[in-house]
Amino acid sequence: MKKIALGFMLMFAFVLKAQEVEGQSNGSDKIEQLRESLNDHSDRFKGLDERLSEMSSDLDKLKSLSVSGYVQAQYETYDSWNASGSTHGIPASSGAPAITNSFFLRRARVKFAYKAANGVEFVLCPNFDIDRVQIKDAYVQLHDRWLDVFTLTMGQFLRPTTYEIDYSSSSREFAERSLMSRVLYPSEREQGAKLEADLTSKYGIPLKLTAAVVNGNFGEGALTNQVKDVDGSKDFIGRASYSLNLPKQGLGIDFGGHAYLGNNVVIDPTATVFTDVNNNTFTPKVGDKLKKELFGAEAQVYWDFLGGLSLKSEYIRGTYSGMSYASEVNGGFKGDRVRQVQGAYVSLVKNVGEKNQFGLRWDMFDPNTNQSGDQVASSRELKYNNYTFSYQYYFTGNVKIMACYLLPVNEKSSNVGLVGTDYANRDMKDNTFTLRLQAKF
Repeated sequence: MKKIALGFMLMFAFVLKAQEVEGQSNGSDKIEQLRESLNDHSDRFKGLDERLSEMSSDLDKLKSLSVSGYVQAQYETYDSWNASGSTHGIPASSGAPAITNSFFLRRARVKFAYKAANGVEFVLCPNFDIDRVQIKDAYVQLHDRWLDVFTLTMGQFLRPTTYEIDYSSSSREFAERSLMSRVLYPSEREQGAKLEADLTSKYGIPLKLTAAVVNGNFGEGALTNQVKDVDGSKDFIGRASYSLNLPKQGLGIDFGGHAYLGNNVVIDPTATVFTDVNNNTFTPKVGDKLKKELFGAEAQVYWDFLGGLSLKSEYIRGTYSGMSYASEVNGGFKGDRVRQVQGAYVSLVKNVGEKNQFGLRWDMFDPNTNQSGDQVASSRELKYNNYTFSYQYYFTGNVKIMACYLLPVNEKSSNVGLVGTDYANRDMKDNTFTLRLQAKF
C-alpha cells in the first residue's frame, strides 16, 4: 500500500514539474513575442520619425522659398501708331491700315527667391510673353555675414543707375518709364557683378553705395547682344543715395547721383556711316572706343500731407554712342553715332483717401543737344517733352486699376519728315491712352 501511495506521489510530482517547465517555456515565448513586437513598433516609430524629419526638412526648404509675381493686362488707344514718341506697332504712314487701339499683355512675371543658406540667396524672374519666355532677373546674392554691410550680386539684374530704373514696374504710378530712361538704359537690365554697401543698420548712417561692372550691351540691338558681351569691353556704374527723415515736419527726402562710364567698341567700321557729336562723318578703326559716359542726379520728397504726397525728379547728361530709339526694344541699334544727350523728369503724385491716387509727370529727352530746330535731320534726334496724367484705383491690396494718358510734344524741323507728313509746323499725333488692370500675388 505504501508503495502504491509513493508511486502516485512521484507521478504527481512529475506532472507538476512538467507543467512548471511548460509554463516557463510558454512565458519565455510570450516575452520573446512581446520583445519582437516592441522592436517592430520601435522600428516603425523610427521610420515614422525619419519620415517626419524629411518632411520637416522639406518644410524648412519651402520656408526658404518665396514666390511672388504680377500680371498687367491693358487696353490702349493711339492717335497714330508708333510715331517717334510711341513704343509699339508700325507707322500709320507705311501704307498699312492705321491701328488705333489694341488689347495688350504688358507684363506677366513670376519671381522665385530662395535662401539657400545664411547670407546666400538665388533669384529667378521669368517674364511670359505671348510667343516666348524671357529671363528678366537671374542672379546669386551673397550677403556679408561679418559686418552686415556688403552685398555681392552676380548675374542679370536691374542696372544700379537711377531711382526710376530701380523702381519696380508693379509699383510705378505711370504706365511707362520716362523716354530718357527707356533710351539710355534699354530693358533696364544688365549682366555683370555689383557690390552694394548699406550703412544704415550697422552704423546708423542712411547711406547706400553701389559699384557695378557690366557687359554694357544688354538690350541694344539683336538678341545675341543680351546673351554675352560682344566686344570684350566692360562698363562701370557707380551710384550713391542718402535718406533724410524729418518726422516733425512729416517729410522724408532721398537724394543721390550716379555715373555710367563705358564705351562701344567698333567691330566693323564699314558696316555704317559714323558721325560725331556735331553730326560730322568720320571713319573709325577696328577696336576704336566710342564714348558712353552719363552723369545723373536724383531727388525724391515724401510729405505726409492729407493722405500722402510725393515729388520725384531726375536729370541725366553726358555723351552717348550707338543711340537709337525707333522702338523701346532699341531694334535699330548700330553703334554709329556719338551724341551729347540730356534728359529729365519731374513727377507729382497725390493720394486721395486709401484707394485713389493721382499723378502728373513732365519728362524731357534731347538726343542731340548740339543741334536744334532745322539743324536736326533725323526724327530720331528730335527733342521731346512728354506730359503724362495718371489715375490709380486700388481695388484691393493686390489689385489696382490704372488709367494713364501720354501726350508727347516733339521738336519741329523742316528737314525731318515721314511719308506724307513732316515735323515743320506741327506736333505729330502720337498720344496714347492706357487702361490697365494689375494683379499681384
